[in-house]
Amino acid sequence: MAVMTDDDCIDILEIKKYLKSPIIGRNIYYEEKVSSTNSMAKDLAIKGVKNGSVVIADMQEKGRGRNGKIWISPPGRNIYMSIILRPKFSPEDARGMTMLAAVSAADAILEITSLMPQIKWPNDILINSKKVSGILTEMGTQNNIIEYIIVGIGINVNLSEEGIPDDIKNIATSLSMELNKTQGKNISGNTRLISRNKLIISFLNKFDRYYEMFLSTGLSPVLQSYQKYFDMIGKDVEITLENRKVKGQVAGIDSKGALLVKTGENELEKIVSGELNY
Repeated sequence: MAVMTDDDCIDILEIKKYLKSPIIGRNIYYEEKVSSTNSMAKDLAIKGVKNGSVVIADMQEKGRGRNGKIWISPPGRNIYMSIILRPKFSPEDARGMTMLAAVSAADAILEITSLMPQIKWPNDILINSKKVSGILTEMGTQNNIIEYIIVGIGINVNLSEEGIPDDIKNIATSLSMELNKTQGKNISGNTRLISRNKLIISFLNKFDRYYEMFLSTGLSPVLQSYQKYFDMIGKDVEITLENRKVKGQVAGIDSKGALLVKTGENELEKIVSGELNY
């Protein structure tokens, strides 16, 4: 387990040293402060940076989650990162990148902290039913051809309880908070903190491995790993779509990553995207 002191600075040279991919993370753009890593990545993508380039920041001034939500992004504590991809598959297949990133994050969290994550469809990572990570995937297309995909991920790593706003304390947490609940403080009596560098390295290596699988065999191997962290089958849910709400019981996930919801005795609805509550 990677436990660190309070001085856990992001070290790009250290990260690059342990990356296994010739593509993902070979070009890393690091800034101490950005508006958001996805915004910076989009600007770089439009300028033509290479496939697999990664943007990492120590702080975001306007961190974004799905549906316009704000992502709390203080310095020195968390991971804010975006990957730029230039794939040749169809825009329809691009939503698989969100699931791929979710599995990569869950695998990395388990490897580095030994905490067992859960995935809330499609892209939230939970620890003990509280959100610790989210993914925001954005895409640029022309004539139905992908020009770039931006896969953004935020992970609450060493955020303290005081750093989480009161209005989301009941639904949000950090890895160090959950680690200290299960293992207590270290021998010196200090809070256990987690190495952001090692977590970034683990995530990027796993993302690269799953991405290669996706390119060669499709979403199937990603979904197999996704199921390990997906514990929603049988749960009653409500999904908010653009113009309506769907209520029912989760029946599973289809081969394209859509959520299958049983809305009646013999009625099954496929949800491609939406805001899920349960």
